Amino acid sequence: MRKIEKREEPAELREWRAAHQADPAGGGINYGYDTLRQSPDVVGPLLESLLAEQGGLCAYTGRKIDSGSAHVEHLLPQAYCERGQDVAYDNMMACWPQPNGPSGQYGAHAKGSWPSRAEVAMFVSPLSNGCEARFVFNQRGEITPANPADHAAARTIEKLKLDHKLLTALRGREIESVLGTMRSLSLKEARKRLRSIRDAEAALNGGANVQLDPYCFALKQALARFIKAGERIQKFAKAN
Repeated sequence: MRKIEKREEPAELREWRAAHQADPAGGGINYGYDTLRQSPDVVGPLLESLLAEQGGLCAYTGRKIDSGSAHVEHLLPQAYCERGQDVAYDNMMACWPQPNGPSGQYGAHAKGSWPSRAEVAMFVSPLSNGCEARFVFNQRGEITPANPADHAAARTIEKLKLDHKLLTALRGREIESVLGTMRSLSLKEARKRLRSIRDAEAALNGGANVQLDPYCFALKQALARFIKAGERIQKFAKAN
């Protein structure tokens, strides 16, 4: 999971909300996500906007996604949203899998209607500062809380099934594809790849239209460890 910087909501969503603001019956707000999703001319730009600010990655899992393989996810589940909160842009993310397709075994579908308002403190949101540093990935793609005492990180892993064997294997294969099966990547290339990932994230956070590497948060950790280990070996070799 990486920290996502929210951008300005798309004009289509803002205009749709304004058009549905007045309830003829005098009840104020006259809209909700169930109504919104019946307007593909709004949902389409909404999803594209979310994909753009996320660099084409699922907000929870880091899988590569596009408009055909993602759905609009609510950080605070719709079941617990106050009136109008289910169409608030800052409560929306793009996540795998696509709507009306097979249920995913991890990520948004596993999360379901969690957390309730009473459990929000136990959910590490991809919008929260420092969220990325709260999880550690090894070279096989396995995930654990960075701090064993971080119960919210452990709970988030559990509820989103971020340790599911299929997702773990996907992360592991991505790491292996970069480091090489025999860890044959040179230190020079490792530094270059790590720098390119960080530069892409910085550009994205600055508003550029950038596609990130799948599982880039796990890749950064794997590359940093690989570089550190290689530098130790070089230092030892020079000393002897």
